[in-house]
Amino acid sequence: MKNLFKISAVLLLAVLFTVSSCKKDEQIIEGCTDSSAMNYQSLATSNNGSCEFAYEIAQGDWGINSQCDSVSISIPLLGDFEIPMADMFPDSVVIGGEGNQKVSIDINGSKIFADIDYNGIITVEKQTISMELEELGGTQLDVEVSGNGIIESATKGNLDLHLSFSVLSIPADSNCEIVFSR
Repeated sequence: MKNLFKISAVLLLAVLFTVSSCKKDEQIIEGCTDSSAMNYQSLATSNNGSCEFAYEIAQGDWGINSQCDSVSISIPLLGDFEIPMADMFPDSVVIGGEGNQKVSIDINGSKIFADIDYNGIITVEKQTISMELEELGGTQLDVEVSGNGIIESATKGNLDLHLSFSVLSIPADSNCEIVFSR
């Protein structure tokens, strides 16, 4: 009986050693393994260099298409003025890096500052910039800007802005959708 127990124990150890020494075939999954990247792949086991970082791809030259609500202002003794707000935006902008996930968007010499998180979400905190209204003889306006958007890829993004200002103490505001493309 003692021998049977010893033989069984030796056989059990031999089987366990054999099973544990077999290497499992690890499947290598190529992809972006950096969790701060826009295209992070949680199942990837090997970084293939494809990671895209929103802050980095946002920077540079972008073509823009702006669709804004027009603003109608009635000025006593001067009449009604229709202000096409989309005309305030150029056909292209330069987005520059300011550090710490913050970028600046240069719009006709005025900079709008925005934060970009790791997922490409853009946040424009309320700030004031100067814009020129040609419809009112080149009048410079202080425009309060805020909004949000997203950098979808290295070639596409959008930004929804809310603009508030006043002309001769008459308040006005407009919402603009700006599409970025390269």
